[in-house]
Amino acid sequence: MMPIQEFLTEKVLSLLAIDLGLIILLAWFFILLLILREFRKFAHGFTRNKSDSDEDTLHLCQQAVENALNYTAEHSSTLNDLIIIQKALEQQVSLIKNSSSQGISAEDQASIDELNEKLSKSHKLIRKLKGDLDKSVKGLRVTRKKLFAQTDTVDSLKEEKATIEKEFEQLEAEYIKISKAGDFYEMAKNYQAEKKELLETIEKYKEQAKQGGTSVDVETMKKQLYHISKEKDFIEQRYLQLLEEGKKE
Repeated sequence: MMPIQEFLTEKVLSLLAIDLGLIILLAWFFILLLILREFRKFAHGFTRNKSDSDEDTLHLCQQAVENALNYTAEHSSTLNDLIIIQKALEQQVSLIKNSSSQGISAEDQASIDELNEKLSKSHKLIRKLKGDLDKSVKGLRVTRKKLFAQTDTVDSLKEEKATIEKEFEQLEAEYIKISKAGDFYEMAKNYQAEKKELLETIEKYKEQAKQGGTSVDVETMKKQLYHISKEKDFIEQRYLQLLEEGKKE
């Protein structure tokens, strides 16, 4: 039987680390875009015709603001969790980089460095989005206070509503612009070729293991890599679909 350690080379480990980083990175952007989309739905929730009574409009505004605040409260921990996971992933990539610095090729080292740079950019983006959302929540709370105190007219409330909607639209547009500038999808495409090469290498190890006895360990790793590939492909498709929808809106 061929030990599993013999084919877990530095190249295999580094490529697996890069793939895992890409999957998590694309998943984060997918989650953040969904949060922004849902938040905008709540902001649009109290659009009514001018013929409606002031009382009905006021009640609808109150309900929409409450829904927006409740939704934000439910997902406030999501961004905090993403920041924690982001830091942990950055530390893990740094450990892999340091531990394999003697036996890794220049090309693989450049790939890990590029992933580190992308992780750093996404970390800054996540913190900026969290700050912008917190600012919008403060504005919603002020509006809620005015709504329930009934100190403003319906017209002034509609102006505040329009302002909030505009802020969310600008925030989503900025998010899409930054995520496209990050070129995450293009980077993922480049790694597809490396993934193919990695699978071919493991196939060779499988043949070598057969000559020496069993190939259970190799077959298990191959199935795991296939599963990771399918997950990444699904996230990439959903991410591109959301970007296309954002262009049409």
